[in-house]
Amino acid sequence: MRIADGLKIDLKAPAGGFVKDVPIKYGVLIVVPNYSAPEGQVVSCTYRGLFDGPIKPGDSPLFRGEPAYFDDGVFTKVEPTGNGAVTAPIGLFIDNGVLLTGVMLELNTSG
Repeated sequence: MRIADGLKIDLKAPAGGFVKDVPIKYGVLIVVPNYSAPEGQVVSCTYRGLFDGPIKPGDSPLFRGEPAYFDDGVFTKVEPTGNGAVTAPIGLFIDNGVLLTGVMLELNTSG
């Protein structure tokens, strides 16, 4: 899953736990756990770096710096809608992967 080094942070696994290499929304961060763990266990997670997916089925990003969004566990080129969706870009599509920036590229103030 991870194809380039990035910045890491130790986080306590939320309800449902962490699954290794599966991106997850953790508060306002999108993180990729380095290993699977049950709820409450502390895990090192990467929040910046280049990742190779998962990309939403049907999306065909050009990987030329288009904004990447996060929706229901997958990266997408379409701004998601709905309850709990991350409506700000979380990175960019580049080099056949998603470059997580570690920050939302703009803040969503609508709720």
